Parts: sequence; structure tokens; C-alpha cells
Amino acid sequence: RGPAVQHRDYLSRSWRWGEMTEPLLASSVVGGDPVAPPLEPLAAEGEAAGAAVAPAPAAAEATADAPPAYSFKAFAMELGLGRFVAALEAADLLGNYVDTCESPLTLFAPSDEAFSRLGDLPIDLQVLRELLCVHITLGSLSHAELLNTRSITTISQQTHHVVLADDGGPPRVLQVGSASLVETDVQLPDGRGVLHVIDSVMCCIRLLQHCRYEQVWNKTVRPSPKVGLAGEWRQRQDELHAILIHCDTWQPRFQGLRGSVVPLGVGGPAGEKAHKSFQATKNTFQDGTVHFSELLILEKPPEMSKKKRKKPEDQLADGSMSQQPALDGNQSSNYRIMFSLYRRFEPADGAAP
Repeated sequence: RGPAVQHRDYLSRSWRWGEMTEPLLASSVVGGDPVAPPLEPLAAEGEAAGAAVAPAPAAAEATADAPPAYSFKAFAMELGLGRFVAALEAADLLGNYVDTCESPLTLFAPSDEAFSRLGDLPIDLQVLRELLCVHITLGSLSHAELLNTRSITTISQQTHHVVLADDGGPPRVLQVGSASLVETDVQLPDGRGVLHVIDSVMCCIRLLQHCRYEQVWNKTVRPSPKVGLAGEWRQRQDELHAILIHCDTWQPRFQGLRGSVVPLGVGGPAGEKAHKSFQATKNTFQDGTVHFSELLILEKPPEMSKKKRKKPEDQLADGSMSQQPALDGNQSSNYRIMFSLYRRFEPADGAAP
């Protein structure tokens, strides 16, 4: 038998059957392809409203004496984050979002070394924008506040799980998604938020091919979902899991799907047999794309079962029937599919799993 293996999910993203609108920055689907709308500055509406009014001379003088506009580029360059700035500029997110957002932001900025390890940035502008958006959250979250939360949601609606990574000894490093924090609580000027430097470019999950809204129990999901990954992940250690989520209760059904695990490496996990949900399937991972070609719904949801007559034990002492609502009478049979990145941990010899 091989060593005990632990799995921990680091980031996830969910879609309703047949839908792709929620996770992509309130995106729309054009010709079957997800397209995220351009991010406009939050102050654009006010600027447009006042554009037709000529400023008074006194106002013009006040504008001339005003301090220079906030520039995240100048601030980040002093921190040695030139490649992060260049990526934001290439994605048109610097002047059109980071500099102009009226809400405080939390920025998880990969170091220049992390970008060097990643190599070339995505050529596709949409992919690059989505990749960078998983590094930005609304609100100012300090290191202490991150310690007190289990997950955060980015502006692209991707969820990052927050954990203290146990690397065998103190100090324990705070991990957000697939990245570890190496420098924390760098305050942005004028109360615009906080920046944390991280050791890798976070992984971004993108749905490339969704399935139909209606699916058949005990049948393979069609069309089979295709998921694109951008950013950095660990080959032979990371896995992408598909999980069934009930829309009303958000309860996961971990055993509800077969063929739901795809290792992100050629040949599957090293030195060990593949996960039972991956064995004997044609699921593939190639060129950053995961194809769940044999994803099958195993369990018939209880919400779809026929209503049964109330049993005698449901009858109360006064002869009336219990008023407790039946499970299948109050919950829909609508489900989402959530894709989560899991990382495998093999404890050292003698360590408890």
C-alpha cells in the first residue's frame, strides 16, 4: 500500500447546468463563447454627467493646484513589482480599474520571480484579464483578517480558500488559493486598500464548454465539460475535481459524480495509482485544458424521487398529520457543478495522515 495521501481544496468556481454568466465578471455569452465586458472606471458616470459643463475659473485654478492623481504603477514599481504592473497594463486593468476603483481593494501581487517562473503571459486578452482578476478582491483584508476567514471571493467570482500551510515547523505560512503570502499588509496610499506579495501566479479556472441545462441521471453529462486553467499549478500534485452542488441548499454531493477527478500531470499522480474517480476513464488534461469526457451522474437526487404517502408515525396524537415539509416538496432539483483545485499532501514517514 502506498503512503496515506491528504487532499485539500484551494480554489473553486461553480456554474449552474447550462449557464456561464455568473463567474465571468457578470459576463454574457456571445455565440456560445464567454465574453467578459470591459471594466469601466466607477467614476465614469459622474464624469460623463459633468462633461458638458465648463468649469469655473476658480475651479480650474483649484484643479491645477490639486495633488497628482493616484498611480498604482509608481507605488508598485517602488516595491519591485514591475512585472505585475506590466501585466495589469497589458490587460487594461491598471488605469481602467485599479487606479479608479472607488472601493478599497485587496491585491495579491505575484513577485517578479513568480512571473518569471510562469513564463509568457497569455496572449488572449480575455484570458489575461481573467487571470489577473483572480488576484483582486473588493475590500481591504489584512493578514489578521485573512486568518479569521476560511475563503475569499475575487472580482471574477472565483473562490480562494484560506489556510495556514503546515510545512513541518513554525512559522506557518498563510496560503490563499494556490499561493503563499511572502510579504503582507502593504498599505496602499489614501486608504485605497492593502497589498500582499505572493510567491506564485494564482491558478484561474475558466469554463470553456458547458453542458446542457437538462441532464439524465445515471448517464454521462453531455456535452462533456471542458475547463481551462491559466496561471501556476503543481504537476502530479494538483487535481481538478468536479463536484455536484445543490442550488437551494449549496450542499455538495461528493459521491454524486463519477469520472470527476483529473490529475494535472501526465500519467496521473507519481508513484501511486490514480484516484478511483479517474481510473478507467478517458478524462484528459493537455495544454492547460481539462476535458471531463466521462463525467457521469451516479446518484439520483432525492428531490427527484416520487412523493410517498405519510407513514402512521407521522400522525400526531390529535389525529392530524405532521406539518414538517417533505424534502422533495420544498427543494428544486437544480444543481450546479463546481470545479475545485485540490492539492495532494503525502505526510512524512511516521507522521499522522
